[in-house]
Amino acid sequence: MSKYKVSISFKQNTVHIYEFIKTKENISSYLCKLIEADMNREHSSLDLESQVEQIVHKLLQNQKFLQPFPINSNESKDNLSAEDIDLINNLF
Repeated sequence: MSKYKVSISFKQNTVHIYEFIKTKENISSYLCKLIEADMNREHSSLDLESQVEQIVHKLLQNQKFLQPFPINSNESKDNLSAEDIDLINNLF
């Protein structure tokens, strides 16, 4: 016999959940597995943030990402149309 017990109530709008859970062979085991999976997902979402931080840190350590992108100022002036120049002058 189980040592710990919990009672669950279902409202009228959740009768479909009640009907589904009644089809399970071992409702207690089924619920425990669902709850444990949910607990693990919450824990892994916290780990996801640290994983992203580690990835960003590794990328920043890579020299290719730290080197500035060379821009030739003469080239950029030649690529601007008269409309672009007018728009920039009007904005600033």
